[in-house]
Amino acid sequence: MSDNALEVQRTASLENPEIYFSQDFSREARSPSWDISLAVNYDRDRLAELDLTLRQNIAAIDLKNSRVVGEALSELTPSLASEERVWARLAHTDGLVYSRVRWLDGKSGDDLRSSVRVHLFAPNQTNIRDDHALARLWWNWHIAKTCWPENPERALELILSTADVRSNFVERFWMSSRRNIASATLRAMDTNNWITAREKNFREFMKALNRFGGGIVFEALDEQECDGFVEECVYIAKAAAA
Repeated sequence: MSDNALEVQRTASLENPEIYFSQDFSREARSPSWDISLAVNYDRDRLAELDLTLRQNIAAIDLKNSRVVGEALSELTPSLASEERVWARLAHTDGLVYSRVRWLDGKSGDDLRSSVRVHLFAPNQTNIRDDHALARLWWNWHIAKTCWPENPERALELILSTADVRSNFVERFWMSSRRNIASATLRAMDTNNWITAREKNFREFMKALNRFGGGIVFEALDEQECDGFVEECVYIAKAAAA
């Protein structure tokens, strides 16, 4: 949507957030200001598969829905995926029912107003990555594919296993942007249950990676060398966590 359409909708949401339970914004979506072409294809049928059985197991549903959004919007680039106008439109159209059920149901007044602002709009990169109903799911899948392209499904499972793990892979740019060390880290987590058995274990492990990996050019190392470095960090973390 256009900048003007975005601000008009944001103002309307603040003045009357209850509209998110009473209308579907289909009329607005037909407006040219809501339909600016980006020459990017997306799979509307796949996006319609977002799971709404949310109260059964939030972690499992986020895992499934991250894959759905990532695959439905596979042509989206990280640059476009950092644009609020993309996500605000999707949250008000194809993703409205999911967004409503996941984030708005049971809320009213200021709580509803706040949830709409946080989860259906995304004024900055942090909101996009961590809070927006659909954007956070896309970034989960994108980071999983970036960090471990050979096994993105398992990478996604590991990344979403705890809030601590997600924050280190999704929020810390150096980890997700350096494929060699990211892949080695995920392989270690996949084969060594100690790393994620306790929160303290994982935090000590990440401290060791950050402390001893700062000056290493991982891009120049092969897979075996990266795995060896990570194994040393596990050894150091175990000693610190003992």
